[in-house]
Amino acid sequence: MCFVGLLKHWYKEQTMQVKWGKHFSEPFHVPNGVRQGGVLSPYLFAVYLDDLSNERNNIRAGCYTGEILLNHLMFADDMCVLFKCILWLQRILDVCQAYAESHGIIFNCNKTKNSKSTATPLLKLGGQYAKSVDQYKYLGIVLDTELSDDKDIQRQLRYQYCAANKLRASFSRCSNPVKNVLYCSFCTPMYAPQLWCNFMKSCMQRLRVAYNCGCRALYNLESEC
Repeated sequence: MCFVGLLKHWYKEQTMQVKWGKHFSEPFHVPNGVRQGGVLSPYLFAVYLDDLSNERNNIRAGCYTGEILLNHLMFADDMCVLFKCILWLQRILDVCQAYAESHGIIFNCNKTKNSKSTATPLLKLGGQYAKSVDQYKYLGIVLDTELSDDKDIQRQLRYQYCAANKLRASFSRCSNPVKNVLYCSFCTPMYAPQLWCNFMKSCMQRLRVAYNCGCRALYNLESEC
């Protein structure tokens, strides 16, 4: 109870300021939400939304991975709902909206997207219809209605050229060992390539070419790229 009382007093009495250059605004109270960047914030936010996760699991409907129910994914304040049946999908959105109204949460309907399909009716959340799209970037990964990874590979392709050009412009005079470290740090790690399973060979070949071209350009080697 002492710990809970400490958190209650902490969040009730906390104030914020806006910094603009060297100037600060007057302090103001924050009526809800957790402190951004706080060590406890992710845990407190997870506790706050734990009941919502349980309510969605209690519906016992959605997608299954083996015998494991998987009808939603949660990452911080991002949520993804997974259902095969459009009627159940609307039902779980209604559950989310009811929880939001009772717990002081506002879902951003402008960021709520639905997979575009001629056979898919409009979904409603918070009195607004979710926009249907052909593709959407979720947590940095491009998803599309064709279930293809080509567009996400193209995202990595653009990043590959951009990162290599930045390194070449800023560190072209560095020694080769330094270039090795920089290239391995900024160009070798690719974001979520483990998820790629449905793509054209030509698209993956272009990514290989981009990787090799970036390496050759950084070392000022002659290249036909």
